[in-house]
Amino acid sequence: MLKQSWKTEAIIDVANLALGGFLFLSPWIFGFSSRLGWHTSWMAGAAIGIVAIFSIADLLKPVSIPMFFEQEEWINLTIGAWLAVCPWVLSFHDDAMAMQVHLVVGIIVATIAVVELWALHHSSPHQRI
Repeated sequence: MLKQSWKTEAIIDVANLALGGFLFLSPWIFGFSSRLGWHTSWMAGAAIGIVAIFSIADLLKPVSIPMFFEQEEWINLTIGAWLAVCPWVLSFHDDAMAMQVHLVVGIIVATIAVVELWALHHSSPHQRI
């Protein structure tokens, strides 16, 4: 049986998949000058996309993996937080476009994860995913 709020989850997972794809392609789209910016975009974009694909697949299965939804959000929160700070940690903040893309995508991914985690822990038991 599909989860009750599968439509909302699917929209969020598709949004994360799109963000991962955008991040993966952003070095070509914007012409990053930093090699670390390129590599971080590829790795984080692929990771976000893979997690989203597994989450979408989990939604389509008759029996979902217990607690995968929460684990997915913690993974996305970690990746999003890393993306937001990595331009300074990895010292590619002088590549303004790479820094801005990482910061914005990181904040969006982390914010979505925080909202989902908050909703998961503040919903009534019969509404839980």
